[in-house]
Parts: sequence; C-alpha cells; structure tokens
Amino acid sequence: AAGLKLKKGVADYCGPFFVLTLIKLLVEEKEKSMEREPRKAHSRKPSPRKSSDRPRSDKPRSDKPRSDKPRSDKPRSDRPRSEKPNSDRPRSSRPSSDRPRSDRPRPQRGGSERRSSAPRTLERDENRRVRKFAEPPIPEEVTGKELEKRDAFALQSLAAENAEAVAKHLVCINLFLESDPERAYWHGQAAVFRAGRVAIVRERAGIAAVHFKKFDVAQKELRTAQRISGSQTVLPYLAQCELALGNPRKTLEIAGSVDPKVLTSTERVELRLAAAGARSALGQHDAAVVTLTCPELADGDSSWSRRLRTAYRDSLIAAARTSEAEKFESKYPQSFIVEEKSV
Repeated sequence: AAGLKLKKGVADYCGPFFVLTLIKLLVEEKEKSMEREPRKAHSRKPSPRKSSDRPRSDKPRSDKPRSDKPRSDKPRSDRPRSEKPNSDRPRSSRPSSDRPRSDRPRPQRGGSERRSSAPRTLERDENRRVRKFAEPPIPEEVTGKELEKRDAFALQSLAAENAEAVAKHLVCINLFLESDPERAYWHGQAAVFRAGRVAIVRERAGIAAVHFKKFDVAQKELRTAQRISGSQTVLPYLAQCELALGNPRKTLEIAGSVDPKVLTSTERVELRLAAAGARSALGQHDAAVVTLTCPELADGDSSWSRRLRTAYRDSLIAAARTSEAEKFESKYPQSFIVEEKSV
C-alpha cells in the first residue's frame, strides 16, 4: 500500500516513465531481500538445544548404517575362538604331546628349583662316575686335613663330602709318590674322576703319572692343569713327558721358557733332570753334567736327592769322566746302596 501511494505521488510529479523504473527497482530490491533471509538462516549456527529438543525422534539412531550391526554381529565376534581351524586339532593329537609331561613337573620361571637341584645332580653324576672306577683304599689314619691350606682352599668349590674324599686322595698321592708310584697313580685317577675341573687335582694326578711312567696320561693331565690355572709349576713335569715321548728339543724349549724364581726347590730339580736328560739324548753329555751341577746335590734328605745324584753320576760316566763318577759315588754311598736294594 505504501508502495502504491509512493508510486501515485511520484507519478503525479515525475511522469509515467520514471514511475515504471522506480517500481522495477523496488521489485528487485524486494527479491534480493527475500533471497538474503534463507542464507542468513543457513549460516547461523544452531543454538544448543536440550536433549529433549533435538529432532531425532523422527529419525531414530537405529536407522543409521552402523547402528544396524551391533558389536556382537561383527565378523570377528561371529566366529568364536574355539571355532578356529587351529582349534579343531586337539593338543593330544600332536606328536610332542605323546610324552607324559605330567610325570615331570615343570620348574618355576625364576629357576630356583633348577638351581637348588644342580648341586645334587652334580654330586650324583660324580658318584656315578666314581662307581665305574675302582678306587684304591685310603688308610684309616688319613683324614684329609693333612692337606696344605692352599690346596684345601682350591677344593672349596666342591660339595663338602666330595671335597673331603678328594682331599684324602691328594694326601695319599703325596704319601705314596716315592714308595709306591702305582698306588699314588690310582689315587690321582680317583681324584680326577671326582674333581676333574680343579687345577690342583689335575696337576697332582699328572705328577703321579710321571712317577709311574704313564707319560701320555701325565701329559694330558698336566696340560689340562696349565690350561685351567695358567701356572708354570707344571712345566718341569711337562718337560719330562716330552723327553720320555721322544721330543728332547721340545724339552729344552720348555726348560728355557721357565723362570726358576717362581719354582720351588723340588720343581727346579725336576726341571734340571729333564733338561739334563734332553742334553744326553742329543749327545751333549758334558752339557748334561753342567746342568746337573747344583747346590741341591748336597741335600740328602729330600725325596728327589737319590734320583738327582744317580743322574749326575750317570752323566759323568757318559761323558767319559769315570774317575769323577767314582769319587762322587764314594762321597754319597748311601744313595746308591738304596738304589741297588730297590732294584
């Protein structure tokens, strides 16, 4: 109505052409305003409504594609674990399950049961190995406490009962080494069967084998002792084994590599005996006499004094120094008388 009134007033004032143009502009403006209102409505963010105000009742949530399939209807849940192909085969049908595992209880994860049973297993294995070997009898007066503290300390890694038996065998080796080498040898073998991983046991067994002339066994035992401990105390006896097995040059090589300061008097004498024997085997008899000339010749109380004096006399005879040999024999007659009686 306002527009018509405006048109009439303007028509009276401006003429019909102007009125038509004005009406056209008003209509276009009206159309633009009508188009602008729905755009504003779409651009506005919906105000937060309450759960009851949401128009979701017309379109229930169950109509959505995802809601049609509940979680229990998923492919994974449709097939239970018991219906898998692997579960069709029972465990009892496997070849490994034929063993009666129930008879052997499994230890705990921590391994405490396995560690606790290890000493018993080792002791049982040691006893089983010893039972296959005829142990020599041990004299009743031997208790094992006669062993030196250094050697007894090396046996602490063994079980108490086994360590006591090994100590008795080691004492018997020292007891029968000179008087009964065969018996000392078997005591050494019994000790090795009981404690073959202890260096002092392998060393004493090797020394007993040297005295019993079992040089191949002695070489094996002495090399094992050196590999375990790295000590040079076994080298004099190893040199004797090489000499007895026909390797005099190897004997001299070993004798030249040893520092005499780290050896005891007994070990130094054994090394001299081996080196002198190697010189004699190579035809160097005068060198053998020089090797055996030492202050230990005057010592008559040691167990090796008789062997040292005999070797010195034989070297003098081999070097064509008979007068010196006779003079030396007359100086220590008791050593040679004992030798003749033993023969």
